[in-house]
Amino acid sequence: MDQTSVCADGYEFAAPDSWDHFSDTVALAYGGYDAASAYQDVLAAVFEPQRSLLAHRGGRTCATLAVYSLDMGVPGGRRPVAGISYVTADPAHRRRGLMRGLMVRTFARLYERGEEPVAALHTTEPAIYGRFGFGSATRAIHLRIPRHARDMTHPHNEPPLPVSVVDPAECVPDIARIHQGAPDRRPGAFHRDDAWTRRALLDLPERRGKAGRLLCVLAEDRDESSRPRGYALYSLTARWEDSYPRYDVHVRELFAEDPLAYTSVWRALLDIDLAGAVHADRPVDDPVLALLADPRSAVPVVRDQLYVRVVDLGRALGERGYAAEVDVVIEVADTDCPWNQGRWRLRTGVDGGDCARTTAAADLSLSAWELGAVYLGGTSLKQLAAAGRVTEHRAGALAATTHAFHHDPAPFCPMLF
Repeated sequence: MDQTSVCADGYEFAAPDSWDHFSDTVALAYGGYDAASAYQDVLAAVFEPQRSLLAHRGGRTCATLAVYSLDMGVPGGRRPVAGISYVTADPAHRRRGLMRGLMVRTFARLYERGEEPVAALHTTEPAIYGRFGFGSATRAIHLRIPRHARDMTHPHNEPPLPVSVVDPAECVPDIARIHQGAPDRRPGAFHRDDAWTRRALLDLPERRGKAGRLLCVLAEDRDESSRPRGYALYSLTARWEDSYPRYDVHVRELFAEDPLAYTSVWRALLDIDLAGAVHADRPVDDPVLALLADPRSAVPVVRDQLYVRVVDLGRALGERGYAAEVDVVIEVADTDCPWNQGRWRLRTGVDGGDCARTTAAADLSLSAWELGAVYLGGTSLKQLAAAGRVTEHRAGALAATTHAFHHDPAPFCPMLF
């Protein structure tokens, strides 16, 4: 392991040599379940040891933090984002400040080396990461579309595309190709190389729970090429009611190159034989809500999803795209990244922005949490101000800045990392 970091209370912070230095502590933190070697191999393939960090004492790993190099969609285009994952602590070493030590060291390394100006993570406990400046940046809706609510509107003049159901292993290149455009369509999605694609398609029997094997439905061109234009990964869980099959269909992900392919994939999912309900986590503005004739019966439930942390404020806001022109001075409170603390003048146009330090009077005041929440364009500054989290000092500044940060379509992160 890299021993270049400092010690605290007998703990040393260092970069691991490999996933092996992480795996036992991660497994212990998540309940002690034994993971199959095939699963460990997939995790190790995307792991970046030189970027990750652990705390150890006496040769034993006590806490972990993984960092991934993600090419993620943000307003204005794809940008490098540091994906934070597997932030864990051995149960015997909790409440020792190890998580904070790992976090602040990671922020400092990103900033000092001029690496990704923004970090993002998925969290099991949102309140914990708010303390480190991660704001709730994307939301998802969970849909449960019952059997009686599968009627759809008819927006297309042509019939649905033909579909086929195959083993995902048979169409990996098509899945990768169709998914390739996801980061350009929505902030929050990230590019998947071969290793990340393998992780997305991972289907080990011991990790299925009660579900069957992973399947893929493809919507294909009508011509002789039968080129797929959309797909969904899904599995079925057997369930019976009153001696009738009412299987649950669980959609892992769904992507399409155009509206007709998208609609065709949904029609195929809603027409699966034996199915009772289709379950899916989708963007809050997903078109399926406009396709269903009875969206109320799908009972959309909104939940938080991706959390974002602005690490290098000047670069992060300067490299982002904006929906409108604005000239505003923002005063930021940020104790864990003190280089962000103070006043910044943000001047934007539809082609980008410029953000630099200033001594001018502040138009808005907020903290790193709010800045992370609005970064991907899915959270409203006005909403945060109404909750008392943003203060407006100049009339009109709040409305103008809210409009500038907004992004349509809403951000969404379709895959855990």
